[in-house]
Amino acid sequence: MRFPLMFSSLKRVLILQVVAPVLIMLGVILAGGQMVIESFIEERMQRDLQLVARAIYLPVNQALERQDLEQLEESLASVFGITEVYGAYLFDTEGNRLISFGAVNPTKRQATTALEKTLVGEFAHYERIRGRNVYSFFLPLFDAGGAPSGLLQVTRRRSDMDQALVTIQYASWGGFTAVALLILAVLIYAHQRAVGRPIESLLTSMRKVEQGDASHRAELTGPTEIRQLANGLNGMLDAMKAAEEREVAQRKAQTLMSDRLRQSENMASLGQVSAGVAHELAAPLTVVDGRARRLLKRAQSADDQRELEDIRHQAGRMTSIIQQLLTFGRASSASQQSLSVRSWVHHAQAIVAEEGYLVDVIEADDISIQGDPLGLEQVLINLLRNARQACPQGQVQVSWQLLDEGNTLALWVDDEGEGVDEEMRNQLFDPFVTTKLPGQGSGLGLAIVNRVIKEHQGRIEISESALGGARFLMTLPILVEGDVS
Repeated sequence: MRFPLMFSSLKRVLILQVVAPVLIMLGVILAGGQMVIESFIEERMQRDLQLVARAIYLPVNQALERQDLEQLEESLASVFGITEVYGAYLFDTEGNRLISFGAVNPTKRQATTALEKTLVGEFAHYERIRGRNVYSFFLPLFDAGGAPSGLLQVTRRRSDMDQALVTIQYASWGGFTAVALLILAVLIYAHQRAVGRPIESLLTSMRKVEQGDASHRAELTGPTEIRQLANGLNGMLDAMKAAEEREVAQRKAQTLMSDRLRQSENMASLGQVSAGVAHELAAPLTVVDGRARRLLKRAQSADDQRELEDIRHQAGRMTSIIQQLLTFGRASSASQQSLSVRSWVHHAQAIVAEEGYLVDVIEADDISIQGDPLGLEQVLINLLRNARQACPQGQVQVSWQLLDEGNTLALWVDDEGEGVDEEMRNQLFDPFVTTKLPGQGSGLGLAIVNRVIKEHQGRIEISESALGGARFLMTLPILVEGDVS
């Protein structure tokens, strides 16, 4: 299909909106690239000279210590066969020239100045030697005792470097001119199709959308009328996409509402279960504690007293756990006390050991924190039990350290189990969510862990352990007694 063309208008559009920006962009890129390349080549030529000097440094230094003049001359003369070296010179510590190869020789003052600069870390510079511009690289020589014994200088003509840079400039700008002419030739031909191509592009965009590429948008090119058509098509596609996104957002909101409702139902169920457990266990635990207290008064040996105290402690811990179940989901009223982290860890280790669960403790400096001893003890016991149940025959480790300049306690529980899938890590702390087989877990252990840690203004995260299984990272702030609310 043919379209009438307004050549003057199309030429103006091509020149102002295509040719000029392209040429300007290419010119800027070329200028910037040329500067980078010139800098790179200059650095490479300097580095080549430095490598030559370093290559002969050791034999020159050794020959100077032996006062082997023949070896010194051979070493300095050898550099002229490696690269375009202009001169090679050897000076003593007073700036006196010992050996020199080259068309021009530096003055004693230049040698003395160069030696002083090397002692403060400056080893290379551009200079003028008897009317010749050169790049000089210096290496100080030292005797066996570490005292300066001389100076090695290798030079290269500045004109060699300038010639290489000029060659690059001619080549790059010549190439740019050729490319610019080629672009002009192509665009002069292409302007004949300045209308046909935008229309073809618009039709191509429509076909892509028709084939299911809903993210594709038409390019706004060509005369005003064609750009308006493309803009109208894009507006229609954007409106359709916005409607789809609103529908997806509504579905997500409904799903989130359903999840929250299910969580509320779980919390209600938890309250009912906790109330029933408390009612059934409160009286027996009171009896156990009372009997143990009476027996403790009549205990004859220290072992009996220790066993009875442990019975009372465990009964108290069970009572506290029941109370925590009852108060799960609201702020805790447990008292905050000073707690030794090492004692906390070892006591939890001893409790799970009595249940047949062996745990390795990676010892660290003891730390004192403020917290509910029974609540934190139950947290660590739950984590150790979970880890041991995840790998009955594998290794379970507990370690801790201070973070944030001593303001945060980090405690890790690592195991060699199968780990926890990433999609389950955020859900695992919800009530009644468990990865265990039916009948093997209630799904409340980690929920209680999460609740207690949050009550202590802390966090708990699950990640992959270095042992190959799961890592439970607990972070708690180090609060002084006055900070605890």
